[in-house]
Order: sequence, then C-alpha cells, then structure tokens
Amino acid sequence: MTAALIASWAINVSAGVRIDRIVADGRELAVPKLPAARESERSVGSAPVHIPWGTKRVEFHFSGGWGIDAPDATAESAPAMARGMRLRHQLDRVDDGWRDAAAKARLFMQFHDAKGRVLDTAETALDGESVGWEGRPERAAFHPHRLLATAPPGSARVTAHFLSHGGPEVIGWIGIDDIAFAISPRDGGPTRHQPLSLTVASSPLKPLDTPEGWARRGSRSAIAQLRLRPVPEPHPILVLLDDAPDDYAGWSLLQGQPVAPGDRVQLTWTAAHSLGIGGSSVARYTDLRPGSYTFRVGAFRPGGEPTGRETSLSLDIILPWYRRPETWAAAATLGIGLAVAIGRTVALKRVKRRLQEVERAHALERERTRIARDLHDEVGAALTEIAMQHYWVQKEITGLAGPATLDRVEKARQSAVDLVRSVDAIVWAVNPANDTLDRFVPYLTHSIEQFAEAAGVRLELDVSDQVPPEPIDGGTRHSLFLVVREAVNNAVKHGGPSRLLFHLRLLESGPGSRLSITIADDGQGCDRAALTAGERSGITNMRRRIDELGGRFSITSVLGEGTRVEIDVPLSAEAGVSL
Repeated sequence: MTAALIASWAINVSAGVRIDRIVADGRELAVPKLPAARESERSVGSAPVHIPWGTKRVEFHFSGGWGIDAPDATAESAPAMARGMRLRHQLDRVDDGWRDAAAKARLFMQFHDAKGRVLDTAETALDGESVGWEGRPERAAFHPHRLLATAPPGSARVTAHFLSHGGPEVIGWIGIDDIAFAISPRDGGPTRHQPLSLTVASSPLKPLDTPEGWARRGSRSAIAQLRLRPVPEPHPILVLLDDAPDDYAGWSLLQGQPVAPGDRVQLTWTAAHSLGIGGSSVARYTDLRPGSYTFRVGAFRPGGEPTGRETSLSLDIILPWYRRPETWAAAATLGIGLAVAIGRTVALKRVKRRLQEVERAHALERERTRIARDLHDEVGAALTEIAMQHYWVQKEITGLAGPATLDRVEKARQSAVDLVRSVDAIVWAVNPANDTLDRFVPYLTHSIEQFAEAAGVRLELDVSDQVPPEPIDGGTRHSLFLVVREAVNNAVKHGGPSRLLFHLRLLESGPGSRLSITIADDGQGCDRAALTAGERSGITNMRRRIDELGGRFSITSVLGEGTRVEIDVPLSAEAGVSL
C-alpha cells in the first residue's frame, strides 16, 4: 500500500514536456491536444498540423516541468530525477540533431575603490555546449578563455565572478579551472601573474565546501559547488550546477587583487560547459520547403543526458494544386503533345519554305549565269571592237593629225580597254561558278599582279598555295574585290612605293570562317590629317563596304615609312549579319 502511494505521488509530480502553440507568420494555428510526456514515454500527435504554403516564419512554443500533470506540485516536492529539466527540440529534414535554445552564463571582473565600491565591470559570456563535453565537467575537455580590461580612475582592487544566470530559464553545467590574473602596470613595469588556486580545508572534498577567499552568491547558493577534477592530478574546480530555471548562483572572489588606475588586467580561465533552457522556450524556422515534417521536444538532464521524455507533432506544408508536381507533370505532358504537333506543323512549313528558297536560289543563279553570258557576248564584244577600231584609227592618222588629236584618240582607246576590263570583272563577279575561295583568290592575286607590273612596283605575295574550296558569298566577293583594288590603287597612285606586300589568310574553316587581308607598302605615307581628309573620298567607301559585310577595316600610315591596310571579313553575308 505504501509503495503504491509513493509510486502514484512520483508519477503525478514527474516532469513532462508539451508543445503549446504554433505561430505561422504571426497567425496562431490550432495544435492537437497531446498528453504531456512522462518518464520513458513519448507522445505523438495523431493528425498533422497544416502550415500554409508560402509561410516565411514558423514559431514552435513548448514547455516542460514538474507542474504539467500536477498543477499543485513544486520544484521542491519533485523527485531529484525530475528536477533540472532541460528542453531540447528538433525538426527532422532541417536539424541534424537535438538543438538547445540560446542560453548563456555570465563571467565578469569588477573594479573597486578603496572603500569597496564598484567602479566598473567588464563582462563576457559562455553559451551552448563546449567541444568535448561528456555529461559532467569532471570528465569533459576544458578550453581556455580570457577577459581584458583597463582599471578605471580610483581603482584599488579587481575581483572575479562566475554566475550561472545569463538570462531567463538557464539550465546546465559549468566547470571553471586554472583561474589567474595577469596585471600589467600602466608605467610599463613587469607584468604580475597571480594564479588563484582553490584551497579547501576539509578532506575529503565535499561539494558544498567553500575555498579560501571565495563566496557563494545567488538565489540558491547550493547551485555553486566544488568537484574534483582528476587531471593532470586530482584538484578542486568551481562548478555551477543550475538545475532550476528560476534559480541561479555564482562564485565570487572576495578580496581579489590590488590594481592601480590605468593598469591592464587580464583574467584567464579554462572552462567546460553545457547550457540550455528549461521551463519554456521557442524554436523558430524560416522558409520551410513543402513536405512532411516531425517537430520533437525532449526532456534532458542539466548535463544533456536524455530522460526518455519526448513529445512530437506531425506537420504538413502542402503546395496549392497549381504548384504540385502531378499538376506540372500533366501540364508538361499536354505541353509536349502540343509542342510536337506545333513542331511538326512548323517543320513542314519550314521545309516547304526552304524548298522555295532553294528554287529561288537556283533561279537566281540561272539568271546570274545568263547576265554574265550576255555581258561577255554582247557588251564585252562591242567594247573590244570599239577599242580595236580606235587602235586602227590611231595607226592610220599617225603622221597626219596633230599631237592633241592623237592624244585624244589614245585616251578614247584606253577608256575602251578599261571598260573591257571592268566588264570582265563584272562578268566574273556575277558568274555563280566563281562563288568559292579557290576561284576568288587566284583571280584577285592575278589582278593585283597585273596592276603592280603595269605600275613598275615589286609585289610580294604571301598567300597559301593550297586554297580550300570554301564557299564565299557573291556580294562579299564583289565588295572585297573592289576594296582590295582601291587599296592597291591608292598605294601605287599616292604612295609611290618600290615594294608592295599582299598577305591573305583564311581564319578557321567551315561555318563562321573569316578572311584576313593585309596590304602594306613602303611608300611615302602620310600624316593623320591626310588620312582624315581621305575619309571623305575612297577610304570612306572602303570602310563602308567592309562594315556592310560585318567585317573590320583599319588603315594606318607613317609619314616617310608607308601605309598599311588591314581587312577582316566573314566569307558569307549570313556570318556578317550574326556578328
């Protein structure tokens, strides 16, 4: 009977955890009623909570303690195993493991005047769980810390304080060891190092012993205790075991160390800690992706050991129908079907249009062939006959007519010869049989050789012996021929050179191929003012033709050293447009 009553009392005051509220973007959601989890129990929600799609911020409010199942129970009446509940939370698919809410412990130095009044405080904090924590500070890894400050005017002493209370509802363990002061005088004297060893009179060590020069302070002084750390050899360390959210305690150095105003003071120590929140807490998450989640809250002991008490809640973030994968899959299937149908129609139209373009191209080539034949057979023949008639007239009147008449007849004959050459060039340009690079380059170099020979200028050709049969657009071929002829004519006519260099190279091959041409002479050259003046005549026309082909044209000249023209053009009109 007695055992049954004790068991019933322990269950009623045993601690539990629960999820109290869920707030999505400031709007509270309905939470299913869950029983609070007790010792070695887990409560699981039956129906999931639906969180609206597009929610930016979700807050989970949860709590735990010994009053959940028994409102009249208190911390003092709870069994030792139920005290010091530390709340941890976890959201699967987001958190890698259990998480603590932010919790801190305070560590600070205080500077006092000669009467003991506090003049200034320098403070820092410990938060979360230190690396190498193993449930209790005696067996955990300790890590170094330090706090720096300068003694204010009027300072006489400095003290150190370690407090478990760094904010509301903090629960956890803190171990402090290797405490020392390093005081550097303002006048630059040697630094004074003062280790603060913990001297305890009683043996063996008791948790509530008080080291010499230290004092316990706080709402519940028993939180401040001593423990025996076994390494490097057994020695006492300061411990704060905060197992109650509403209580706190701390260790304070009573007398401290003497200082003078302006001294640089450094407090050093090593610490191992694990800090969390008890009572109630809030977990916040932002921009959760659609899907199913489980939010869990668990009860842990102050050092982080699990108690087995846990509660969880299922969550769903559901996409609207127009954002769901199955909707998009159906739309994609329909879209693919429409795309195939449209693509088929477009392809048929494209093939038909391409056949029409090919037929037009063939018709154009036939027309160009006819025009070339007519020019050669009719206009070319007539001009040749005119030139020959002038030649015979010139021979017949030699010795009979005056010099002026003979000169006019010679000019008329030369004009006819030039026209024959121009018509020949036009016939060659119009003829579609010449729309390849291996037909264009020999014709171009032959024309330049004839011109240079007639002008008495030495020509150096830098052209590959093997010219590929790359297609070249008829318009490109004709414009390029005129530009090169104009550049050679300008060099011979205005520069008076003794040497002329013609360089031609095919850049790349296939679609997008380009032709690079350089024409350089060693003539008299000209200054920039003369080139600018030339822009108003032949140079302007040359530049315009190359620009229309989508190419690049540049001309440079140095007075007394010669002129250099550089041309870079695509082989087809389409390539020129894409550039």
